[in-house]
Amino acid sequence: MRIKPLAALVLLLALSISASSYADKLKNFYMGSGGYSAEVHRVVLLTLAKDGTAVLQQNWHEKDPEVWHVHWTLDGKTLAITFDTVEDKPSPSPATFTLKHNSLIPVKWDSQFLGILGPPTLMPFSTDKQAPGSVAGCKMLDYSQPTGCTQWDSRTIKK
Repeated sequence: MRIKPLAALVLLLALSISASSYADKLKNFYMGSGGYSAEVHRVVLLTLAKDGTAVLQQNWHEKDPEVWHVHWTLDGKTLAITFDTVEDKPSPSPATFTLKHNSLIPVKWDSQFLGILGPPTLMPFSTDKQAPGSVAGCKMLDYSQPTGCTQWDSRTIKK
């Protein structure tokens, strides 16, 4: 069976429109919280930038926040994040989420870092800010700052 050039063009156009419709639904800031007790409760924040960089921040109850720089890709309804390596520190293995009703549903994660039950469902957080071009310089997420984050060199180190 031979596909006619016009049919192939229509099929390619339909696939690209459906893939871009999911990309249009992707927001730049997501958050979720959960845990069945105070000891395992946490808030997870994810900020996605236009250039494929992102910051994932996990705030466990009464513990210092964990911040990872990640890179993200969207393939259809699947958002994959890959953790940047940090010298002398173990990095989580990649995680995947499914985009469903504008929320990110965890599918695969590293339980050593993100908990046995995984991260909570991440829902879009409405903000008037445009998606940042890059979040590579972020130390922590902070939407009181114009950039949406505390920059690496602007954080005061307590001794």
